[in-house]
Amino acid sequence: MRTTIALRDGLREEDVLWLFQVGEEKVVNPGTTIVQQGIRPTAIFVVLRGRFDVAVETFADQSLAKLEAGELIGEISFLEGSPASATIVANEESAVLVIDNQVLNERIREDTAFAARIYRAFALIAERRLRNRVDHLAFLVEIGSDPRSRHGIGIPALDW
Repeated sequence: MRTTIALRDGLREEDVLWLFQVGEEKVVNPGTTIVQQGIRPTAIFVVLRGRFDVAVETFADQSLAKLEAGELIGEISFLEGSPASATIVANEESAVLVIDNQVLNERIREDTAFAARIYRAFALIAERRLRNRVDHLAFLVEIGSDPRSRHGIGIPALDW
């Protein structure tokens, strides 16, 4: 397991330990969908090892991003209380820490300091992903490719 997870930037060590205590480690076989676009996930996932592809129906035949150890999955749906905006599929044997949304919500309601830290961690993750996406799009514009095009170099997958 990679010792650095995306959440570490905003949380205390005891917060991360709590997540591992309440979470369940699961092995995910290649080709397994852990989040389906249009369906609200019941958990947040921390990728412990392996690699996942991110796809949306509009570009179903292309992976828009790759998620590896340390990444968080499902936090946006958790925050918004909405269905997933993308489908996440394991492309090799992987392991995730599954943190039930109800358990996390209960901790947030009971501990406002923890709530502030976890929301800050989610914001830092979103900021990093957005910055990465903007940099990636700027690169595509520099080399003269329309990032929406399926011609030419297409839409290369992002490593979040």
